[in-house]
Amino acid sequence: MVDLKAIYLTTLERCAPERLIRAHVTPDLPRNVVAIGKCAGALLDGVAAVHDVAHAFVALPDGYRAPVTHAEIHRGGHPRMTHASFEAGRALLDFVDGHDDILFLVSGGGSACVEVALPPHSEAELIEENARLVASELPIGAINARRRALSAIKGGRLGARVRGRAVALIYSDVARGRLDDVASGPVANGTLIADNTTLVRAAAEVIGERAVVIDEQLEADVEDVARTLASTKLARGRILVAGGEPTVRIRGDGRGGRCTELAVRFAMHSRAEALFASSDGVDGNSGVAGIHLTRRNERLDDAVANAELAVSNSYRIAAQVGEPIMIAPTGNNLRDLFLVTADEAFG
Repeated sequence: MVDLKAIYLTTLERCAPERLIRAHVTPDLPRNVVAIGKCAGALLDGVAAVHDVAHAFVALPDGYRAPVTHAEIHRGGHPRMTHASFEAGRALLDFVDGHDDILFLVSGGGSACVEVALPPHSEAELIEENARLVASELPIGAINARRRALSAIKGGRLGARVRGRAVALIYSDVARGRLDDVASGPVANGTLIADNTTLVRAAAEVIGERAVVIDEQLEADVEDVARTLASTKLARGRILVAGGEPTVRIRGDGRGGRCTELAVRFAMHSRAEALFASSDGVDGNSGVAGIHLTRRNERLDDAVANAELAVSNSYRIAAQVGEPIMIAPTGNNLRDLFLVTADEAFG
């Protein structure tokens, strides 16, 4: 019997940022380090394990692990900007202005946790606009384009302040090839460490010859992604492996996230065993990493499910039809992983 949860957890271990970044560290890299985003602590520790770090600055969201490596540490909000985000931003500019050559380690979550308003815009304006963008159905590229227009850090402006050499290594939570969207692109011309494709391929390696991979990241509306996954034909014994970041519109103040909503919508179309989980261990405000749908004999009550989805309360239904995956924040941030077994769709 296949163990989808074990596959998911093993995949996260193989994609740990402190593990993957070591292959990209060379002796000639700058010894002053700025690490930004959810994975900032893990990325800095990975570099420090194989490289001499002189001075380090870390900006990360509340709730994500700090580095073991000695560093100046600042925490800001996520997904909403807070006043602490701007305190972190001002401290970051002071650090950059005080050092010549800098190695930047950039990961997702950096857009909200560290910021400086670009004049004449105000901090209050950026906080309000970011909240509006996060609640919208806009794709991340459109959101970050607006963020860059308001920021003194994003859009390469942070890297441009460096007097000497600026090098960026990027652990990406955005679409393939869109490195300028990670933390809204504080440094231009970065080098990719890993992205969602890395996560999907690692899961496929764990599964072995039974894996059937959707290589393209799934970024459409969550209902469309659910239908795509439910309608994919699989031979018995095969496991579909996919990833990405479906678009979910926030319609109410319920409890849920991308993965819990995807799980509910998938269960409305298929009885297949499946797993939908975030790589960072945090799925919206659901309080869980994702949902493992086991095989069911009865079809989900669509009316009840739709009523909860209408107020963004997907977790209530997902927890009834599947097993919530409860783990600590992982330190990873490579979007979401989807695993589906062979079964008959019915919707």
